[in-house]
Amino acid sequence: MGDSLGSESRLSSSQRWALLAGGYAFGCATLTAVLLSSALGLFAEVIGLPTAFAMPLLAAPALVAGASVWWALVERPGTVTYLRGAAFGLVSALVTGGFWTARFASVWSVEMLTAGPVPLLVGFVFGAVAVAGVLVGLPFAFVRRRSRERSAAAATANSL
Repeated sequence: MGDSLGSESRLSSSQRWALLAGGYAFGCATLTAVLLSSALGLFAEVIGLPTAFAMPLLAAPALVAGASVWWALVERPGTVTYLRGAAFGLVSALVTGGFWTARFASVWSVEMLTAGPVPLLVGFVFGAVAVAGVLVGLPFAFVRRRSRERSAAAATANSL
């Protein structure tokens, strides 16, 4: 009884990789937020995030976005390419940035997004996280490709 329950609740390899991608996206987003903390600290303050946890909180949507985007772009189609890996990073970063931009607009109004230096700041942050997203998506795609190659080689060795 315990074995059948355990085997039914286990995640597939694709699901595990999607969850790993979410965790990886969160870690990379946290690092990016820390690197951009001078700009993002002000942003976090004006939308009411606690200063002590602002950078991980800003990165939190990447956890869900990363897992979802990896699943949709890579695992579901079953093709791991570097282009899909870069797209995973880019889309995850943009979804995370879009979430916080929407939060800013809900607190301060959409008009505030066009006031003074705000568009420049938003553009800078989106540009930085887009580049970072593409760059962090590539290593994850590499690791996933290597994992698939090892699994295929092991399966071939076992069948002989």
